[in-house]
Amino acid sequence: MPASMLSVTSFQGLAVGDVMSRNIIQSCCFLLLLVTHFAAADTVILEDGQAIQLGQQVEYYKDLDGQLSVDQVRAMPDARWSLSEQDILNFGYTSATYWLRFSLTYTGNTAERHLLEIAYPVLDQIDAFIYRDGALQNHFAMGDRLPFHARPIEHPHFVFPLSVAPQQTTEVYLRVQSSSSVQIPMSIWHGDALLEHSYVEALGRALFYGAMLVMAIYNLLIFVSVRESSYLWYVLHVMATLTLLSSMQGVTFQLLWPEATVWNDTVLLVALSGMLSFPCLFVRSFLKIPGARPKLARVLVVLSSLGLVTTAGAFILPYRIMIVTTLLCIVVGILSCFWAGIVRWRDGFHAAKFYLSAWVFLLSGGILVISNKLGFLPRNWLTENAAQLGAGAEIVLLSFALAFRMNHERQMRNQAQKESAEAQRQLLEHQMQANEELDRIVRERTEALEQANAKLTTISATDALTGVMNRRAFDSLFEVEYKRAYRDKSPIALLMIDLDHFKQINDTHGHQIGDLCLTQAAEIIRSCIRRPPDNCARWGGEEFVVLLPNTDLDGAVCVAETIIARFAVARVSHAELSLKMSASMGAASHVPEHAVGREDLLRQADALLYKAKANGRNRVEFANAQEHIPNN
Repeated sequence: MPASMLSVTSFQGLAVGDVMSRNIIQSCCFLLLLVTHFAAADTVILEDGQAIQLGQQVEYYKDLDGQLSVDQVRAMPDARWSLSEQDILNFGYTSATYWLRFSLTYTGNTAERHLLEIAYPVLDQIDAFIYRDGALQNHFAMGDRLPFHARPIEHPHFVFPLSVAPQQTTEVYLRVQSSSSVQIPMSIWHGDALLEHSYVEALGRALFYGAMLVMAIYNLLIFVSVRESSYLWYVLHVMATLTLLSSMQGVTFQLLWPEATVWNDTVLLVALSGMLSFPCLFVRSFLKIPGARPKLARVLVVLSSLGLVTTAGAFILPYRIMIVTTLLCIVVGILSCFWAGIVRWRDGFHAAKFYLSAWVFLLSGGILVISNKLGFLPRNWLTENAAQLGAGAEIVLLSFALAFRMNHERQMRNQAQKESAEAQRQLLEHQMQANEELDRIVRERTEALEQANAKLTTISATDALTGVMNRRAFDSLFEVEYKRAYRDKSPIALLMIDLDHFKQINDTHGHQIGDLCLTQAAEIIRSCIRRPPDNCARWGGEEFVVLLPNTDLDGAVCVAETIIARFAVARVSHAELSLKMSASMGAASHVPEHAVGREDLLRQADALLYKAKANGRNRVEFANAQEHIPNN
């Protein structure tokens, strides 16, 4: 028999009589229970409406290979069973299967409804066997590897009914196996007490989840407004924390994926990885570490990258390996972030003290939870709620820290604006006190500077040899005119001009004659464009380009013909030398369909220029028209 026995005593059937007689009977019953209690130290009295926590009343057996059946376990001698010394059984991360047993004796006269709760929703597999008088009465299979609706009672925790009969003993055997930390907090509830307890617990969780979501949404709106990355990392940190806590409490499995059991372990690992990556990125941004501590900034980037690695590992590696690895990485990450806060506090960073206050809570809660999951600390109210308490306090304080930093930066900006305004006022007073001679000198120097700047602008925009616009200035003008044509839905035209046989002229008569040809060619082209918006530029070497805003293809061809006609009658004379020049042209025009399509127009005009050269030179080629050759 198990070492523990639960007794339920009823005081029904007492007739209403003399008060003293009733007190004597009750006292005798109490003494009888007291004697029974000392006779069996593990006996627990279950009163109506009171929950009994099963811990030190439970015996357990460690099944290393997990191959034993319930019949084999029941046949084992009592000496192989161990009595629990913990209020809440906690075996840490282990691959072994654990068998638990206890007996419940009900001494009442009427049947009562009881529920057994195992308040750790991440256990993989739980089999409950209920025996009465040596016969199996019920078998319940539970665990987060089974669909949620397979549970006997739909509850975030594992809950199943205990059918106890008056004056009979009920034996309960539990088989527990899990890749997560094997913690088995068990309680027996009378009647609807669990429902009342669950309502209060769910209300508290709902308030906590709601507060977390409000904090996340509020800071997300701030991020959208100010585009400060600290707020984004903060929001992701809050959501990772919320996901982790709700998964550990069985809420996500119940509400979001009750059939997709594969997500239970994966989501825990992904949320834990987020608890590593996002805080490191938040600390790096919030404390402005890259500019002050570059090496520490790189360390935080490496740690956040580890979170990506553990996230990927959650989908391909065994859960037990990844959970231990991720928890150890989180410990390193929390300590590193805490050290970063200390370093920046010593640097004098204004918001570091608020950050450290928040991180102390997260550090304390994280260490307690991880120590509990690894089996170093027992499971109790503090270790069970440390994550929620620490994370909640940390998130609230971090929000205050963000608000403080925003307020501080606003004050610094206001102070800078005030100092700038004061400096401007003093400068104005100083200028007003200056004498007229100084004003005259300033004006003269200003005018000289403006003239020099204007001259420099003109020089920088003008080709030194030909005096027309250079290519860089043309590009800027072309971009402006092309966008204007796009807005006005008006045509814009380009002429690409290339002097024929220019290399031969250079090679035969020298560069001096070549330069003279370029200069005269620029004069000819410039004389043929008369409208103020039209412009000519030297494109490079012996090539020129003419920009004709608000001009269709016919207009562009007309200008090109005029230029070719002028080339036909022009002569380049130097000493006794007289040369005739000719040019090949490509004319292109279109109404822009996009604001950034000017390169297409350039390519079209350039392609037509090469076509003109290929077709014999001294001609104009244009799109979608017959070839045009001058009359002379």
